[in-house]
Amino acid sequence: MRTIWITSNGYSIYMSTIGSEKWLLLLWASCSYIIPHLFYRPGLIKFQYYLMAEVLLTGSLFIYLSSQYDISVTYSFLLVPILTVAYACQIKPLIWLGPFVVLASTWVGSLFTNQDFFALFIDTIIFYGIGFCLGRMTIVNKANKELIISIEEKNKDLEYYSKKIEELTIKEERNRVSQDLHDTVGHIFTSVITSLDALPFLYQADRKEAEKSIKEISDLARNGLNDIRKTIHHMSPMSHRTLVESVKELIDDFMKHTATEIKLNVEGEATKVSERVKFVIIRCIQEGLTNAKRHGQVTFIKVNISFKQEELIVIIEDNGNGCDELNLGFGLRSMKDRISALAGTVNFHSKLNNGMRITCTIPMAKEV
Repeated sequence: MRTIWITSNGYSIYMSTIGSEKWLLLLWASCSYIIPHLFYRPGLIKFQYYLMAEVLLTGSLFIYLSSQYDISVTYSFLLVPILTVAYACQIKPLIWLGPFVVLASTWVGSLFTNQDFFALFIDTIIFYGIGFCLGRMTIVNKANKELIISIEEKNKDLEYYSKKIEELTIKEERNRVSQDLHDTVGHIFTSVITSLDALPFLYQADRKEAEKSIKEISDLARNGLNDIRKTIHHMSPMSHRTLVESVKELIDDFMKHTATEIKLNVEGEATKVSERVKFVIIRCIQEGLTNAKRHGQVTFIKVNISFKQEELIVIIEDNGNGCDELNLGFGLRSMKDRISALAGTVNFHSKLNNGMRITCTIPMAKEV
């Protein structure tokens, strides 16, 4: 716009002036075009210097042309600089220069060109308004670009974190499946092996009872296979039963196939718990029973479930061999990880020849 402005006005100066003064005025006009740009350009904006250069060079050239020559487009010489000043005046306190620029330009124009003040005022308002609107559009466009860049950066960060979360989720899921398979397979094989060890003696004592036991072992293995399939497909076992009912079924099945006496005690009102909590409790009790039978050679186990207002407490005690130094294997570590995922705690207490005690505490208010 300034290039078109200086070209049209330079042509008028060239046609309306003569002699060496023509070239001096053209140089003056060129300075009015170039010098303000030195202080208002991409990478360097010194608005006060730009405004001073615009007023001094363009204003003085306008006054000189108006007073010395009868050029029909003299006032239009100010309109584009007014537009560019309005374009630049977008922030406080510069935005308050608008009324002053409009009134001062109109007054100077009417004083030196003898044109109607109202007509010049309308022209000035129009050009100042155009420049101001273009400036606002530029600011909004710049803000949108910065916002888009910021969003793209945030999207990159989100993609990065999404990949990390995906990796952690896959790792956690693998750990969960491995824990479930360990608990399920360990429970099944402990029951099956114990039953098979007793089978030769039972067969000699009572053949029909032995055949019945073989069928029960077969049913146990078949049910275990179904349980493993459920684990692989991430299905909660016994989801239609309450926690206490599921625990009773687990204990009955374990006693039937391992000849271990287990006593279940429930304290408090059996409140409904989430499927995730029920699944974790079932797995922990299953691991506690299997671990006691496999390593402790127990004959009696006591399971206590206490429903309290703020927490659920499960205690598994046995009369097994016990040990003074307890090393957590995969099963007990899995139990601890499961309870920790529910913001709960697990304590293991064992003494040599004095059995083992496992205490699991899950805060009810933090179920997820």
